[in-house]
Amino acid sequence: MVEQPDKRPRDTREFLAQWNAATEEHLTTKLTAILQQLSRQEPRLQGLTVEHCAALAPRLLHALQTAAAPDGTVHDALDLLAGAPTEPPKGETGGAAD
Repeated sequence: MVEQPDKRPRDTREFLAQWNAATEEHLTTKLTAILQQLSRQEPRLQGLTVEHCAALAPRLLHALQTAAAPDGTVHDALDLLAGAPTEPPKGETGGAAD
């Protein structure tokens, strides 16, 4: 029998990193499904493929997190989207854009 590595976090920092990664994955999956639903309901979005939705979801999630942060605003989120790189920085969960 092969022993499985222990995946439990060693400390609070590692726990939070695992929690944030799991939460981000869940929210990205949920937002992808919402975008797919919108693409079926809105005639102007009918060309939006599953791949497009999956690509947009992490960027939109990052913008939503930015707007929801204590020091974030919708303007910050829009600025982030307007100048967004191809992927949001890893480990960044929101906050005001500089």
